[in-house]
Amino acid sequence: MILLPSKYRFVPLIFMLIAGFGAFTPLIDEPGLQQTFAVAFLFGGLALTYDLLLGFTGLLSFGHALFYAAGAYGAAFAMARWDWGIIPAGIFALFFAFLVALFTGTAALRVKGIAFAMVTLAFAEAGHVIVTLNLWGLSEGDKTLQLNFDSVPDFFLGVANTRNLYLLALITLAIIYLAVWWLTQSSVGRVWQALRENEERVSVLGLRPFSFKLIAFVLAGVMAAFVGVVAVVVTNNANPVMASTQTTISLLLMVILGGIATRWGAVIGGLIYVVLSQRLTTLDTQGALAGLPEWIGGPMSEPAFILGVIFILVVMFSPGGIAGALYRLRLKIASFK
Repeated sequence: MILLPSKYRFVPLIFMLIAGFGAFTPLIDEPGLQQTFAVAFLFGGLALTYDLLLGFTGLLSFGHALFYAAGAYGAAFAMARWDWGIIPAGIFALFFAFLVALFTGTAALRVKGIAFAMVTLAFAEAGHVIVTLNLWGLSEGDKTLQLNFDSVPDFFLGVANTRNLYLLALITLAIIYLAVWWLTQSSVGRVWQALRENEERVSVLGLRPFSFKLIAFVLAGVMAAFVGVVAVVVTNNANPVMASTQTTISLLLMVILGGIATRWGAVIGGLIYVVLSQRLTTLDTQGALAGLPEWIGGPMSEPAFILGVIFILVVMFSPGGIAGALYRLRLKIASFK
């Protein structure tokens, strides 16, 4: 099933370019809105790295947040404790995440299916415990590990520079999208998709499924860490929630909501999930729901409830997510021509 014809492959990048110009218009000129979209862009990219595993390789991991946190904490630690600049700290964080992903993948990929998911979950929980309890002094425990502002250029600091953070997050999303697009279109990407469909056939061809799955696992982990490094700059801290299973589950929901193995679907799912979760909370705090009856306003004030209802409706009426719904709509339009 081709959800997006080849001639339209770069349409998502065009929309990203339009979003970049939008930051200089009154539509997205408010710092709070720019910050919300910056976080949404980062989670769109993070969901895309998860889709590389789940959608294109068929690996259901419950530990993807571990690499996101490894990038964030690696960079924050290097800047806070060693006074490194953002570039060397980012390189260190990516190398650290590479080692973590290589070790985790080598162990987890010895098993398959639900066993693989449970092993990745165990590794992620171990990472979450380390940062929550501040073992070996690597984090600040329940507190956030704050960004060392001296290590970051001034044009990324302060409310006045929120637009720059917005653009940084958008550029990060574009880089991740291009990387995933190139990887999935490469010969290695074709093998990943073949593994997703039938691993035994790949083995018959003389290829080693373990090696190809490990490559996908490590690459997805390093790209997630890259998003984590940028997230430290955008949010000014690294926090234990980044390493929690809740984050990985959120990524799974984003990918399913947008559409598995579609690339742009994961991005759309991430954007919708983050924007709704943050903006619904804002509506409640601003009293916009105060005039509604309690039986409506109560559930509406909980973003998790609204997102849960949306997720249920998508699974029931559009199993292919938003991308699948648009695909069927395109087929219907084509049938009328």
